Amino acid sequence: MIKFKYMISQIFNRLAVLLVIAGGFFYLINSSSLNAKIQTATNKSSEFSEKSIKVVNLIPYITVEKNHILLGEIFTNVGIKASSRVAYSPKPGKSARFDAKWLYKIARAYNLKWRPLSLKTHIIVERASYEIYEDEVLDALRKAFYDRGYQNNIEIDMNNRRLNIHVATNKNSMISVTGLTVKKKTGRFIATLIVPGESSNAQRFRLTGRVHRLVNIPTLNRNFKRNDVIKKDDIEWIKVRSHELRNGVLQDEEEIIGMAAKRRITSNTPLTRNYLQRPKLVNKGDLVTISLNSLGLQLTTRGRAQDSGSKGDIIRIKNNKSKKIIEAKVIGEDMVIVNLFNRIAFK
Repeated sequence: MIKFKYMISQIFNRLAVLLVIAGGFFYLINSSSLNAKIQTATNKSSEFSEKSIKVVNLIPYITVEKNHILLGEIFTNVGIKASSRVAYSPKPGKSARFDAKWLYKIARAYNLKWRPLSLKTHIIVERASYEIYEDEVLDALRKAFYDRGYQNNIEIDMNNRRLNIHVATNKNSMISVTGLTVKKKTGRFIATLIVPGESSNAQRFRLTGRVHRLVNIPTLNRNFKRNDVIKKDDIEWIKVRSHELRNGVLQDEEEIIGMAAKRRITSNTPLTRNYLQRPKLVNKGDLVTISLNSLGLQLTTRGRAQDSGSKGDIIRIKNNKSKKIIEAKVIGEDMVIVNLFNRIAFK
């Protein structure tokens, strides 16, 4: 009987231990599940908090490079919808204004929590571009003329100088000229400018103007006074339009070097013979040396010039000794020579 009671007692003790262990096990399971729920709730709360922080804002001024305006370029914090196309971009170099009604319509279409503060709310969208300047157009025209056989000595006048050409920054800047036609007599031309040169949707501009052939002529690089003698260092070559070149304009510097200015000449003036004269080697009233060569005999005396003269001119000279007036030929500066038949003048 005592053994039976002892066995019963042992069984109850073991059951109690098992119950304690089972209770602890269930406590741990419930505690872990509760922690997981708490963590899940915390994460959801954090996500909600982050979402609540991302406020959609309007960007009032934007610059776009491509052909379409994207939602993410207008509004901030739009997530995966940022790459959605909402409108066409303005043309290169142009800008566009979008008002409050249009902006609110876009916001509602994409379920954005945004509304304009007033009807004055708007954005300005500008298309990024670079300008094609006149010198680039002239370079393209020159190439077209060279391909037609024209040489480097040409000058181009365009009628439409202010073309206001802009190219999008995501396009190449190459330009080309096609359809060039020229009238030989007048030099007037018509051509088509294509920008960019290899684009299927390129812009086309009609070019008109006149091409001039140029001629190189020698001029003076400084102002000259009357009787100033021209040297080689005084020559400066300039280009002038052939149809503006007057008859008689000197085109060979050898016809100018060594000559003297007949009157005042300003620099870069096209020269004719009327501007020039042989330099005066003897001036009226100067004391000159008179010489006579005859049969190997050379005689010299002094006289007073009665006229001015250049090399080779025949002028009058008054012999200082005989006081007679003779004719002599100018051979150098203040030097003349008399004809054999005038030798009596030396007496």
